[in-house]
Parts: sequence; C-alpha cells; structure tokens
Amino acid sequence: MNTTQRSVAVGAAGIAVSFVAILAATATAPWFSWADNALSDLGVSDAPEVWLFNLGLIAAGLLGLGFLPALRDLAANRVQLAALVPFGVAMVGVAGVGVFPSGQPTPHAASAITAYLGFMLAPVLWGVGDALRGATRNGLLSVADGVLHLGFWLLWAFALTDAIPGLAVPEFVGSTLFNAWALWVGYRAWTA
Repeated sequence: MNTTQRSVAVGAAGIAVSFVAILAATATAPWFSWADNALSDLGVSDAPEVWLFNLGLIAAGLLGLGFLPALRDLAANRVQLAALVPFGVAMVGVAGVGVFPSGQPTPHAASAITAYLGFMLAPVLWGVGDALRGATRNGLLSVADGVLHLGFWLLWAFALTDAIPGLAVPEFVGSTLFNAWALWVGYRAWTA
C-alpha cells in the first residue's frame, strides 16, 4: 500500500465512522425523530447517544482529513488543489460539531454551516478542475454532487418543511452525497 492508498484508507475510515456514529446514535435514542429533529440534537441529550454522536463526529472529521494527501496527489490543476481548502474546512467543521454540541449555539452553528458549505463547494471545485483537464464526465458528476446537495436543501426549505420540519433528513442526505463523492474520488486516487 503506497502513501496515497493509505491516505484514502484513513479518509474512508472517517466516512465509515461518521455513518456508524450517526446511525448508532439514532438507533439508541428512542426520542429521536428523523422528521422532527436535527442530527445535532443527538449531541446534547443525557443519554449514551451523546458519546456515540459527538465522539464519532470528532473522529470522523479528524480521519476525514486523511483524504487530503490523496486529493493533493490526484489533483491535476490549481482548481482541484483549491478544492482541498473547502474539503479540509468541512472536516474541521464536522469535528467541530462534535466538540461544540448544539447547546453551544455560536461555535456549533459555525461548525455545522462550515461543514455543509464545504460539502457543496469541494465537489464543485473538483469537478470544474476535472472539466478543465478534459475529464468532462467526471467533472459533471462532481459538480452535480454539489448542486444536488444544494438543491436538496432548497427543496427542503421551500417544499418539505411542513412534512419534515427537522434538519436531520437534509443533513443526512447532504452528508451522504458528500461522502459518496469523497469515496468516488478516493477510489480514483487509489487506482491512479
């Protein structure tokens, strides 16, 4: 296993940890409702899910930073190198959500917003970089990931909030889109 592959493995472990932490925390919280709660509500209760959620997100964010060397190695131009900034900031934001539970509104909100903006911007920048180097299909797929993420938030905000007033569904959809993109680019780095 070379350095790039180790980087992908660490980053992929971060994705696995995030999914396990979120799903395990929701499974152990009988009060949690996907329709009515935000995922961050799992980080402020007095029950065991607090530890699963907060420590899981801290670990996921730190492990997710492991993707950065692989992305750097795969980057073909300055635009793709620029995508590393929102990617890294997003991972710090993910860890920040665990460090600053939603009971601490200012640092929590800044961490969460930073993470989700990074989740949208990194794939878009990466995709523009792919298109500039002639990999148009890959570029369109990456850009589509970021646009779909934003589109789902807009759909939720303007059409779904009556049925799904909580943030958990758009948060989970957005993080899943980003994680799918990260694994896809990680696979490309692994096999490059």
